[in-house]
Amino acid sequence: MTISATSPGEANSGVRSGFNVLYCHNRYQQRSGEDVAFDFALNLLRQSGHQVSVYSRSNDEIKEFNWIDKLAFPSNTVHSFRAHREVSAFVRDQGSEVALVQNVFPLLSPAVHHGLAAAKVPIVQLIFNYRLLCVNGLLFTQGNICERCVGGNYSHAVVHRCFRDSYMLSAIYAASLSFHRIRDTWKRCVTLFVTPDEFLKRKLVEAGFDGGRIRVVSNPFDASHCAPAFDRGNYALFVGRLIRPKGIFTLLDATLRTEGIRVVIAGDGEEAENVRKHEAVVSGRAVFIGPVYGEEFKRLIADAGFVIVPSEWYDNLPMIVCQAFAYGKPVLASRINGIPEFVKHELNGLLFDPGDSAGLAEAMDRAYHDISLRSRLARAARSTAEEVLSPYSWQRKMHEVLQEAIQMGTSQESD
Repeated sequence: MTISATSPGEANSGVRSGFNVLYCHNRYQQRSGEDVAFDFALNLLRQSGHQVSVYSRSNDEIKEFNWIDKLAFPSNTVHSFRAHREVSAFVRDQGSEVALVQNVFPLLSPAVHHGLAAAKVPIVQLIFNYRLLCVNGLLFTQGNICERCVGGNYSHAVVHRCFRDSYMLSAIYAASLSFHRIRDTWKRCVTLFVTPDEFLKRKLVEAGFDGGRIRVVSNPFDASHCAPAFDRGNYALFVGRLIRPKGIFTLLDATLRTEGIRVVIAGDGEEAENVRKHEAVVSGRAVFIGPVYGEEFKRLIADAGFVIVPSEWYDNLPMIVCQAFAYGKPVLASRINGIPEFVKHELNGLLFDPGDSAGLAEAMDRAYHDISLRSRLARAARSTAEEVLSPYSWQRKMHEVLQEAIQMGTSQESD
């Protein structure tokens, strides 16, 4: 568990400083794009001059669970009294004015929302996936997009074993979502919601969330630390979690349809062994290198010709899109959910229909063999990173959201 208080950093972006912010996040066992987003947002908030305290736990703790912890896991995933107690005491000690809450499953649980609400701290809920609507957070199961549980009946998730193909784990998460839907946790406790794109906002509204309390703030990415490599690259690159919703097998099938294109796959996940066994990898047409981080990742993306994001689920602005744009790499992506809000066909990348291996293969051939096209897309990709994904824009917008939440909280107290 991490509980820390920090002093405000220096404001260097023109954003007025002064808020005392608590940032809550449950880290994943495998470092995810959402963990990267948390770390980056934390730094940006501090650079803006905000005083930021952190309350977090990591799913790595689960590996060290004793038998008592394991027995308590289901009930704690529904409502962790420990998290409720700790976060309530922490905000009182720190005098937090507002809280940013990101992922809370499974160790923090939505108990943090009730703890913060009890302490009368307004909450800004950052949403990067569909976990408030769906047990696995993907709106995807058994190879297809699925919205059965959006209406609130999470028994579908248990029947279809939506979480890690497990009846038990699916039931635990279904119980948590059902409990907090009945308690109206999100409506009663959360002041404002923030999504990275309009598509995710629309899905929440369709599920009954108040659109008037949802703000759209695109994920930030600081391109200034990434030297663009517009005309470098001799391979296509996939980086991500190796699960079917990410479209990894559509990419592998597409690879077999191309000519002379080397494909590099970096990542890990439940389907890693099946990726290794795929004909594209066995034949050497695609190379699977496992997870890559740090300087090795920077070299890997800088030396790529383009990046492929073949998502088949509602994948909201994957971090790899931001990273690719920052390095001046065109993105070949599925025409699904919020991705086309950022990847513009024939401008900074190429779009294809999700699950269409032939369409992806055609896009790969164009991007690889048409050097003039790739160069043009690459430069526009970098411009997108500098303009649309600007961290200074994120700092300004997030400052406005935090200020609005504080004002709303003050107004509610006076009522």
